[in-house]
Amino acid sequence: MLLGAALQELKTMQSKLARLYNLRSDTFNYLENKEFEVDFNQITEEINKLVDKIRRLKVQIAKTNINSTLEVDGKDISIQELIFLIGDLRSDLSQMSYLRPRGPVYLGGQAVEYIPQKRQDQIAELISEIEEKKAYFDKLLQAKNWSTDLID
Repeated sequence: MLLGAALQELKTMQSKLARLYNLRSDTFNYLENKEFEVDFNQITEEINKLVDKIRRLKVQIAKTNINSTLEVDGKDISIQELIFLIGDLRSDLSQMSYLRPRGPVYLGGQAVEYIPQKRQDQIAELISEIEEKKAYFDKLLQAKNWSTDLID
C-alpha cells in the first residue's frame, strides 16, 4: 500500500471511530421498559478493535515517514523532517499575520509613536515568499506520499 493511500485510510478510520464514539454515547442511556438499540459491550469491542487498527497504521506511517527520504533544496531529508518544515512554515505564516503597525500610544501623558521595522507591503512580500515555499514543500510531500510504499 502506498503512503498516500494509508493516510486516506487512516482518515476514514478516524471518522468511523468518531461516529462509533457518538453512537455509543447517544445510545448509552435508554428508556426503561424498552430494549436498548445498541449493546454497549458490542460497540465498545468494535471501538477497541478499530483503535488497535488505527494505532498499527499510525506506527507504520511513522516508520515510513522517518525511514523514507527525498531531496529538498539539494539535501536529503526524511519525510518526517519535511512535515516538520511545513509545520514551521505554517507557524511562521500565522505569526506574520500579527505584525501590524501599532501607531501612537500615550506614555506619561505624552503621545509616543511606534514605528514598524518593516512596511506592510514588505510584510506582505515576506508572507508571499513563505506561502510559495510552503506550497512547494506541500507538493513535494504529496508526490512522495503517492510514490512511497508503506513500511511494515
